[in-house]
Amino acid sequence: MKPRKNYRTRPKKRGSKKRQKTLAQKRRLLAAGLKEEDLHGLTTKDIREMLKKVSKEKAKKEKAPKRKPVKRKKAVSKRKKRSSAKSRPKAK
Repeated sequence: MKPRKNYRTRPKKRGSKKRQKTLAQKRRLLAAGLKEEDLHGLTTKDIREMLKKVSKEKAKKEKAPKRKPVKRKKAVSKRKKRSSAKSRPKAK
């Protein structure tokens, strides 16, 4: 009899997936402006570190300058304000 719950084990790390990932990272670095000769001797850790630096630089460039808050004028109503002090007698 088969158990009701089929427990799934974690998938194994495979070399082909890892190579695909590093190739994609290399392509991103090439698109960022690095030369292919610079990437030739790098290890996978070095490639990841370079990607982090590139992404931080890109974020700094894309960050928009802060805008100053706009001072708004108070809305003025067209109705006359009632003077409440004149209409009511003062309490002693």
